[in-house]
Amino acid sequence: MGNLNIKESFEKELIVNFSRKYKIIPSKFHYDLKGSKYFEKITKAKEYYITRIEKEILKKIAPKIYSMFGGALTFVEFGSGSVEKIKILLNNQVKFYIPLDISFNFIKESSKKLIKSFSELKIVPTYCDYTQYLGLPKNISKTKIGFFLGSSIGNFYNLEEKKFLKNAKKTLGSNSFLFVGVDLIKNIKVLKKAYNDSSGFAAQFNLNLITRMNNELKTKLKQKDFKYVSSFNKKSGCIQCFLLSKKNQTFYLNKRKFFLKKGEKIQTETSKKFTFKTFSKLAGSSGWKVSNYWYDKKKCYSIFLLK
Repeated sequence: MGNLNIKESFEKELIVNFSRKYKIIPSKFHYDLKGSKYFEKITKAKEYYITRIEKEILKKIAPKIYSMFGGALTFVEFGSGSVEKIKILLNNQVKFYIPLDISFNFIKESSKKLIKSFSELKIVPTYCDYTQYLGLPKNISKTKIGFFLGSSIGNFYNLEEKKFLKNAKKTLGSNSFLFVGVDLIKNIKVLKKAYNDSSGFAAQFNLNLITRMNNELKTKLKQKDFKYVSSFNKKSGCIQCFLLSKKNQTFYLNKRKFFLKKGEKIQTETSKKFTFKTFSKLAGSSGWKVSNYWYDKKKCYSIFLLK
């Protein structure tokens, strides 16, 4: 059921994005097996509040799943990665779980762990670009509940988040729901620390993109020739992460030559922060309606339920 050759897509998108003045690597390409493991380490770092708070909110939602949705359910998780969060919400009402991810080895590993705790659950790990429309299997429960957690909705460039929400709606079909984890605007110091943890996991996570480019696309770049930097862009309300080139360098993608100047930055992450109002507006413009939402005591983070 996978919908593309990831390696081909990686190369194509890099050629397009490296041909521009401001170079970017779309953040979905962070998640090969190694990148997914680095990200798991980030989620456990003391400075990274997102996973901790999101799990607390999910624990509040879990007992309400029965009353919110009647009958048999199919859970579909976009960019599932580790199964730690979905585990909180699973009950015997959920008959099918479809994790969608760009890192197939990682979701296969995660699915094996999950089946140990939920032996009756039918798990269909799916290797795909979850930002695109995807045809789901025919024989699953009619009521589909989608999940897009970890504030990943903030990681899109050029308003692609709207396209993602529309595609998710098409993938899940009519009478479906979507839970979205949304990071809210807050104290800048808290934000900066979360994306620059003292253990250096965020740096390793970003620098791993160079290793991935070398392994899959034979670019022959060196990690030591790059430096990880992050900053908060007040105007756009988002944290931005970059790999800064320490020297002039050249590399090839599909026989095309590319240059990086000393001090030039490649943007590797964008992490937009929302208010209740801005996220509700985004959901509405993508054809969804806010059905409910939950947040922590400090209003740092929220989970929205869209219908």
